[in-house]
Amino acid sequence: MQLRAFGSTGLRVSAIGLGAWQLGRSAQWPDGPDPTEAVRIVHTALDAGVNLIDTAPGYADGQSESNIGRALTGRRRDEVILCTKVGYHPDGSPNWAPGAVEASIESSARRMNVDHVDIVVLHNPPPEILDGTTGEHYQVLQQLRDKGTIRAYGASVDWGADIDTVLTTSASDALEVRLSALYQEPWQALGRARDRGVGTLVKVPLESGWLAGRYDADSVFTDVRDRWTRADVVLRAGLVDEFRELLPDGVSLLDGALRFLLHYDAVSTVIPGTKSLAQLHSSLAAAAEPLPTETFRAIRGWYDERLAAQPLDW
Repeated sequence: MQLRAFGSTGLRVSAIGLGAWQLGRSAQWPDGPDPTEAVRIVHTALDAGVNLIDTAPGYADGQSESNIGRALTGRRRDEVILCTKVGYHPDGSPNWAPGAVEASIESSARRMNVDHVDIVVLHNPPPEILDGTTGEHYQVLQQLRDKGTIRAYGASVDWGADIDTVLTTSASDALEVRLSALYQEPWQALGRARDRGVGTLVKVPLESGWLAGRYDADSVFTDVRDRWTRADVVLRAGLVDEFRELLPDGVSLLDGALRFLLHYDAVSTVIPGTKSLAQLHSSLAAAAEPLPTETFRAIRGWYDERLAAQPLDW
C-alpha cells in the first residue's frame, strides 16, 4: 500500500483509507456488518497496509466507533491514524457548542479504545461555524493540537468555496472533501489546500456507489439514497455510461474512479465507504496500478464540458 504525506502535518497515510460510515448494522444501513464482521473488515484493512480510518460519533447509529474500538483491542496504536468528527452526538442530534468539542473527542477516543485521536474535522458545519472569524471551534482545536491531544484538524466540506473559507479563516491543516469523477467542483480549491500544506481525505469517491457499478437507470433506493428522484437516477446512470467509455480496456468503473482521484497530487487519501470484505478488497485492488495520464486528462476534460456548469448535488 502506497503511503502519502498528509500535507505538512508529518503524518503519512495510506492512499486508500477505510471509510467507516457503514461499519455497523443500523437504520441507515440495515445490511451493514454485524460487530464480528466489522472487526474482520478493520483487521483485513490494517493487515493489507491501510492505516487511515475515517469515522464519526453518529456513523452507523453510533456503532462505527464502537466497532473500531473492538477491532483495535490488542492491536498496536501506531498501526492506525484515526480521523473522527465533531458537531453531532451519536444519536445524530447537533452538538455545536464550542465547549463540547473536547468532550466529544474524548468520548470518541473511549469508544475506539484509544488514548488519542489523530485528525479531527468539523462535520459539515453551518456557515457561521465554518468561518473561523465568527466561530470559536478552530481556536479550541488549535489549543488541543498545541497540547498534543490531536495531531491535525480542519473541516469536512463539499464545495470549493468552503475550502477557501477554511483556508482563509483558520490555521487548519486537514480537510475532508467530497470529490469524484462525477463531482469535480472543488478541484481547483483542493490544489490551493495542497499548496498551503493541508492534508486531504476524499469522501464519496465512488459517488454513493454509482462508480462501483452497482446501479443503473432502473435502480430503486430505500436507504439514504432515496433522496434521488427518478430523473436523478436516470441522469446518473447515463453519466456512468459516459465515464465508462473513457476508461482503457480492462479497467473497471471502480478502478478507474479511484485511480483517477489518486492521480491528483492534492489528494492524500481516498476513503471509500465499506460495509463488506468484498467491497474492501475491490477498493484495495484499485490502488495497484496507476491510471494513464491521457485517461486522467480525458476525464478532466469530459467533466469540464459535461458537468462543470451544473455540478451534481450529493
